[in-house]
Amino acid sequence: MAKQNGHDASRGRSQSGHESPARTNVTEQEFSSERVVLDGKHFEDCTFDTCTLVYGGGRPPNFVSCDFAAPRFVFEDAAQSTIQLMSAIHNGIDERIIEKTFDEIRKGFGTE
Repeated sequence: MAKQNGHDASRGRSQSGHESPARTNVTEQEFSSERVVLDGKHFEDCTFDTCTLVYGGGRPPNFVSCDFAAPRFVFEDAAQSTIQLMSAIHNGIDERIIEKTFDEIRKGFGTE
């Protein structure tokens, strides 16, 4: 199995300071060769084996002590629009803007 990713699930507020709805807890489940919608979920001690992980741009998921083998991420709806915007910036304005964005992501962008 590949990487594990942990996030603080205790936050109840969005970056705008508004109360965010609680995430749906998904614990100790094994997903294999299936489509898993990620929006608004907190996954803990789960295994994802050759799954299509779908994010639509809603409340970001949390992953705590999860294992991933050959995941495929798919972005739909608002998330897809964001990816398309980033691609347009990278290809049409200045790729350094996107590279700086990825640097911020590597540092923990949006986790505070």
